[in-house]
Amino acid sequence: KATFQWIRGELLGKGSYGRVYLGLNATTGEVMAVKQVELPKTASDKLNHHQIDVMKALKFEGDTLKDLNHPNIVTYLGFEESQDHLSIFLEYVPGGTLGLLLQNNGRLREEVTKFFLNQIIKGLGYLHEKHILHRDLKSENILIDHGGTCKITDFGISKKAGDIRRGKAYTRMKGTVFWMAPEVIINSEGYDFKVDIWSVGCLAVEMWTGHRPWFGQEMMAVMYQLANKAVPPIPEDIPMSQLAQDFRSACFQLDPDQRPSSRKLWRHNYLKMPPGWIF
Repeated sequence: KATFQWIRGELLGKGSYGRVYLGLNATTGEVMAVKQVELPKTASDKLNHHQIDVMKALKFEGDTLKDLNHPNIVTYLGFEESQDHLSIFLEYVPGGTLGLLLQNNGRLREEVTKFFLNQIIKGLGYLHEKHILHRDLKSENILIDHGGTCKITDFGISKKAGDIRRGKAYTRMKGTVFWMAPEVIINSEGYDFKVDIWSVGCLAVEMWTGHRPWFGQEMMAVMYQLANKAVPPIPEDIPMSQLAQDFRSACFQLDPDQRPSSRKLWRHNYLKMPPGWIF
């Protein structure tokens, strides 16, 4: 049970993972985001693999988030299992997702892109230090508040590892293909935390172009290209500085061992902000 009384408000979003509602902590008046999945009730529900996977993912997300504390990671507030639902309580970030921002406004100015990437990479560095691979970094999983603070969210398919530096630990294909590193598709030797660095490159492509990586291409075609070691293209009409091109190349190294760590990537010269710049 949750340790507080709460009131469910409007539906904020829904997807394969369940539904997200606005919630109110009735004791403190704090506004929250409540991610909720229905518990299997009937015999056929209990055999529904998708429903069981979603339930496991939500439990895992709560378990992962409860130990994390970083300004660029969404804050965990609690967990509840009722007769009908599993609910996870998270801080409410009123600005919406990076995906929505790009959908509404198109590509971002370079300073804003750098400002967001700086924060996302900081949050990612913290995750990697805690031995967590996110595995599903994309614009829909980055929340942005009205002050421009980025928060990584959606840890349903993240992975905890005893030590992710020890070896290529994971061989199951998880994530969203357009943001996926080639080694996840090819999968022969497994993969490690460098898959998240590739996804940072994909986030940069989204902010530079205003579109998802591999824009205009179907999923199967992209899987084929990734298996053949292609990288997400940038349209010729998008101006790219030399430093931006270097940053892109660093993220999209085909050999994961050649990709920088999140800590090293955060120090890349492309991410240097102009002095006195304010969001």
